[in-house]
Amino acid sequence: MVRHIILLVAACAALSGQAKDPAGDPLSRAYQALAARSYDEAIASFLIALKASPGRAAVHKDLAYTYLKTGETEAARDQFAEAMRLDPGDYHAALEYGFLCHETGRTAEARRVFDEI
Repeated sequence: MVRHIILLVAACAALSGQAKDPAGDPLSRAYQALAARSYDEAIASFLIALKASPGRAAVHKDLAYTYLKTGETEAARDQFAEAMRLDPGDYHAALEYGFLCHETGRTAEARRVFDEI
């Protein structure tokens, strides 16, 4: 019993010493804005989050899908490209990127992506 209490106290101490996620608050605002269909606000919040923590492929994908909701296909394509760069095994991002390359007139790049997949 005492050993469990010591482990619990040690775990709490370790968790309290962790740094706060710098992208946490902007991401929270982005997803709240998405839920409210405030796409411009969501985009702005995603961009702030990515500035604080640019290596998150999933956030680039969420931003890309949000750009698609506003009709900004080139911006969405570029975000899917970054998601692919960060996570080369993400076939959904690759498919979306390839499709948007085709849609935005980059057919040679689309063909390259689809050939690799």
